[in-house]
Amino acid sequence: LQQGWVVTNGLGVLWSDGRVDQVLLDDPADSFPDPTGLAVSPDGKFAIVTSAGSDRVAVVDVAALLELLRKTPDDRRRNDLPYRMGTSARFLLKRIPVGRNPRAVAFSPDGRFAYVAATLDDAITVIETSGFTVAATIPLGGTEVVTETRRGERRFNSAAFSFGRQFSCRSCHPEGHLNGLTLDIEADGIGLRPVDIRSLRGILDTPPFKWEGTNPSLAHQCGPRLSVFFNRLEPPSQEELSALVRYVATIEVPPNPYRSADGLTPAQRRGKQVYDRKTNNRQEPMPPVTRCVYCHSGSYKTSLQATGVGSEMWFDSEAPDVEKIDLNDVDTLGWFGIVYFSYVSPDPSRL
Repeated sequence: LQQGWVVTNGLGVLWSDGRVDQVLLDDPADSFPDPTGLAVSPDGKFAIVTSAGSDRVAVVDVAALLELLRKTPDDRRRNDLPYRMGTSARFLLKRIPVGRNPRAVAFSPDGRFAYVAATLDDAITVIETSGFTVAATIPLGGTEVVTETRRGERRFNSAAFSFGRQFSCRSCHPEGHLNGLTLDIEADGIGLRPVDIRSLRGILDTPPFKWEGTNPSLAHQCGPRLSVFFNRLEPPSQEELSALVRYVATIEVPPNPYRSADGLTPAQRRGKQVYDRKTNNRQEPMPPVTRCVYCHSGSYKTSLQATGVGSEMWFDSEAPDVEKIDLNDVDTLGWFGIVYFSYVSPDPSRL
């Protein structure tokens, strides 16, 4: 984001022959973050997509969308449409504000209404499909008191706090977990120091945070750092930050699906013996630092310490030594990094 990149969101259209086309739901000045739910009208003419991050839904003209795809040459369908912002103006009828954090949508059997679940308002937004306008809001009996935790949850799920309203915290951490992607966040050169998305489940009382263990608290992790590398806006107020931290601290670890109430399986008991062992296969005492429990102890199975385990690669460094790079372990993006550093090196002949 520091270098002008953007986060986009779109739809995939699956054809009967197995081909998949992709189109964006964003406009250049109007992002559509966290598309979460989709429903097609009974007559197949319209589809409604929820944007959980911007508290809106978008109405898709299905015929216009299919016509766009059919009239676009194959090479452009593959290499242009998935990246072209503004295409949505050709098939979106309108964007409709609804309740907070819309996650799901369904049409009535006769197609006259669509019902949108506004998760963080504990309400249903009713849309009349004749003109696609909001007809009513149905409260679901949620609490009338908005606690600090609920305020933090609303901020966590809102894209209003990111530049261009492109994404929310939930974009990378759906349900407080992870989206399975690796991101290049810092402006230190393309492809350098990539990071995996980390789960937020159960991270309370497990500092330090971040991959390098450089953030001592959740407030530091969720405050100025997010504003610098992600939001590109002013840091949150102390009240907003406290609410966000309070919510993140409540994200629990789900029950282990592999642990039975009847106890450990034979294989799990054997694994625990390996985990707890203090001697090697020759029955010789193992140095404490080589035992699993040395780093993974206590109820959280962590030492709460940052430890180098010798797994560094060339792209982990801000200024890799090109003479020590294993050229068999470099992909196309890696070659770009090597050439880049050869140019900024005082002695380009080193390459």
